[in-house]
Amino acid sequence: MATRIPARSAPAAASPAKKPRTLAAAAPAADESAPVPAFQSVGPRIKALRRLRNMTVEELADAVGVHKAHVSRLERGLKTPSIHMLARLAKALGTSMGNLVGETLDKADIKITRGAELAPGYAAEEPAAHRFAPLLHGSSVSAFEAFIVYPGQSGGSLQAQHEGQEMLYVLAGTIDVIFPERTERLQTGDCIHFPGYLNHRIARVGRAQARALLVLSAQ
Repeated sequence: MATRIPARSAPAAASPAKKPRTLAAAAPAADESAPVPAFQSVGPRIKALRRLRNMTVEELADAVGVHKAHVSRLERGLKTPSIHMLARLAKALGTSMGNLVGETLDKADIKITRGAELAPGYAAEEPAAHRFAPLLHGSSVSAFEAFIVYPGQSGGSLQAQHEGQEMLYVLAGTIDVIFPERTERLQTGDCIHFPGYLNHRIARVGRAQARALLVLSAQ
């Protein structure tokens, strides 16, 4: 009797190779030094108002109860102020929160002097003295002062000397700016700038009236 040979089972199909798992790339860490777009304009406003009030970073920091480095980061837009901090900053700077974030306009920040309001006055009683018309009536700005000056013909004997810088822009006529060892003659449209510690005086040249824009800086 023939012996039956059992049929061999087909080999099992190989399971597909598993693909290696890939880890999702981690999101890059947020740059804490990057300015927050919504508050980018707050920093410059804080800085401008602080300077307008003649406050140092340390003085403002003391007024709002934080370290001066915190205020510095706020001014540079590296840190977002909280609502509570905005309120304290606004109080210390004498403004509103709306004005600080640019939502409202503080009308007191814009000052206009109309030409009809200019009232030149003599700087001294002598006839040849200069007349000055201040341009910043009622302004709290102390970083600079601006005048329309009407120089006298002789300039007198006054030797001006002051802190900061001086700029003179001739609007009409001819003006001499006299230093101890040199004299600069300026015509209409000419401008001169020099440190205020230099001894100097100005004088109108000729009989025709001259006038100039005079700007004096505090630093």
